[in-house]
Amino acid sequence: MVSQWGDATVTILQICILSAGLTADFALAALPLWRWFRHGRDPHFADDDSVLMPSPPPDFTPALASLVLHGSASRRTVSAGLMDLASHGLIAFSAEPAPVGHRAGLDLTTDRDGRLNLPAPEAALYESIRYRMAGSRHLPSLFLGTLSGAFADFTRSLDEIAVQRGWVHAHPGALIHRWRILAGTEVVAGLFLIGWVSRPIAASVEPNSIVVAIVGLGAAIAGAITYLMSGSMPARTEEGAMLAAMLNAYRRTLRAAIAQAQSLEQVVVMRPLPWVGSPTEEIAWAVAFNLDRQIDSLLSQSLEVSDSGGWPTGIRDWFSIL
Repeated sequence: MVSQWGDATVTILQICILSAGLTADFALAALPLWRWFRHGRDPHFADDDSVLMPSPPPDFTPALASLVLHGSASRRTVSAGLMDLASHGLIAFSAEPAPVGHRAGLDLTTDRDGRLNLPAPEAALYESIRYRMAGSRHLPSLFLGTLSGAFADFTRSLDEIAVQRGWVHAHPGALIHRWRILAGTEVVAGLFLIGWVSRPIAASVEPNSIVVAIVGLGAAIAGAITYLMSGSMPARTEEGAMLAAMLNAYRRTLRAAIAQAQSLEQVVVMRPLPWVGSPTEEIAWAVAFNLDRQIDSLLSQSLEVSDSGGWPTGIRDWFSIL
């Protein structure tokens, strides 16, 4: 009789632990969804060609356009910044042999001070690249990772500008980083419960081991949900959402112009982006708009190459690693 009461008590305790654990797991999984629903959604603006702006805001660069369009900085944002530097004749891309796929290194094309005609983030990026290359004129593709610090500083400065100009509510990079730390903590806690805590318990009472493992699995799943939601947490302000709608309209206009043109020079003449006046600038904005594949296709079809610096050396190889 005592044994039956003891077994019943253990069963009730297991049910209570399982219920509490699964409730905590559900709360952790629901937290990012609730946070996104309350604070992560953008204001709605009609996304059509009627919202075209005559010109971008002052010092508005392709890299900033990429950040506003996608809500946060990414590798594409950095590539747009590099293309912008190339459009000013400060850097170029050089194709390199590779056993599989394509590679492109980075070249400094001038010793002049690039800060004179560049917005602050791009000027700082150029100076940081020059410093990290330590007097060398060429950086092989295998060593592009040495510029990761420069790229991180660049994206942080773009985040700061986006907040200062009222386009986003909080620094996107920092916000995503905080949520991913939480996601990692949840996953690690879940794996700890599954792998470490359940084993010693399994040696004594098997049902307890199953309960702990289920709770740990729920925590790990909650962490995965948090990680997947982290990129959606940065929210645009009303002004930022309106700017993103304008940029999307220009993206469609540029895509249509690329589809109709026979060369990159023709795209410039068609002026899908009224403030752009050279092929290299067009490339930088195309990268920001995620149209590099369309530009690559146009370059591969065109036999016309401008002698006046129509596009950076090795541009198609750089596209292949975006």
